[in-house]
Amino acid sequence: MAKEILIVDDDPDFTETMEIMLRAHGYSTRIASSGKEAIGEVKRKHPDIILLDIMMETKGDGIWASEKIKADVSLKHIPIIMITAVSKDAQMSRMDLGAEKNAEYVPVEVFMDKPVESKELLDEIKRLIGGPE
Repeated sequence: MAKEILIVDDDPDFTETMEIMLRAHGYSTRIASSGKEAIGEVKRKHPDIILLDIMMETKGDGIWASEKIKADVSLKHIPIIMITAVSKDAQMSRMDLGAEKNAEYVPVEVFMDKPVESKELLDEIKRLIGGPE
């Protein structure tokens, strides 16, 4: 059975591009467009990994969602890759995001900047959960 990736982003062009690329590499995908929707999807059926944006319904929607997921004992094992364009937002660009510095208040395994390179993303996914099989 293919490993499942939950893509959480409010940009339909981004989610469609990610879905096409990930499915072409053998992964199964689901999509959520907000932190609240992501929490519901994760509780309904645990994905193998989550790709999560920061700025959706609010500027910190993805941070809130990652905190909720990692605080739940039944969900905290699910790795999260935060893919974000905060460096392009004037208010959010002051956040110096990096897993080492911010693991205390943004509980994710990896931070990646948009636009994300497909190979780099696939490498991180494979590192965290293995191949699609």
